[in-house]
Amino acid sequence: MSYSPRYINLDDVPVQVPDEYSDKEKLDALHTAESSLEIDVNDGEKLEEDEVVSIIRSAIRQKATCELIKGASHPNDVKLGDLQDPSGREDLAMTFCERYEEMVAKINESGLIDSGQTTNPYTYTTRKP
Repeated sequence: MSYSPRYINLDDVPVQVPDEYSDKEKLDALHTAESSLEIDVNDGEKLEEDEVVSIIRSAIRQKATCELIKGASHPNDVKLGDLQDPSGREDLAMTFCERYEEMVAKINESGLIDSGQTTNPYTYTTRKP
């Protein structure tokens, strides 16, 4: 059974790069991107429909594009000429990954998603109840 995207459409990726990717590659990238976002902003839980706003969709598109480009630069795909004259794919992928991280930070700082996560330290006692 193939992955079915939850938050954006298959046609929403890649962002601003030539679309040279198969549907399977896009689905794999979307699976990673959506799962990553859930972990990064909602303790790994599925987002509620009302939480899926523009910045959430944009972050997923950035992460999926990052994953697509990184996957295209697999070590087995490298030719000797590529090592001497890099194509810039890795730098391009990092640009999308960094943009994703910026968006995740904004989402977390905004309080847009109430993950229930607390930053209070745990208190333990050795007293008998």
